[in-house]
Amino acid sequence: MRVCVVLLILLIQTFSSACANQTTETTLSGGILVTFDVEGEEYKIFVKNEETITNMLALEKSESQAKIPSGKLIGEPVSYNTPWSWHIDPYDIHMAEFTIEACSGLPSHVENGLDYWVNTLGRFCPWSAVLVEIQDYR
Repeated sequence: MRVCVVLLILLIQTFSSACANQTTETTLSGGILVTFDVEGEEYKIFVKNEETITNMLALEKSESQAKIPSGKLIGEPVSYNTPWSWHIDPYDIHMAEFTIEACSGLPSHVENGLDYWVNTLGRFCPWSAVLVEIQDYR
């Protein structure tokens, strides 16, 4: 009986995970989903800005020095940027070689001071961001 319960739990977890991935994949279109690591914390940006898409693909191929993602913060959660309760505007994002230090930080800094980050700083531009993965939904 115990084995059946464990197998049932594993089956439910697997199915739930597959459904969550399916939901994200079917709702995203017309852009790229980019994962960044910032000192051990990951966050994701869905990018619809064509110039930025070109720049991120160049960065992925090590053909660009613009390594800092700088985007307008929106204080609402989206499915692809969990566990964070914020996201970056898909159109108001660009890659930079240099930015002001004030908008640099960790995703958890944004989360823990969301009102300040969204309403005062307005942008998130982590200097130590490292591109991890690009998924193309165009």
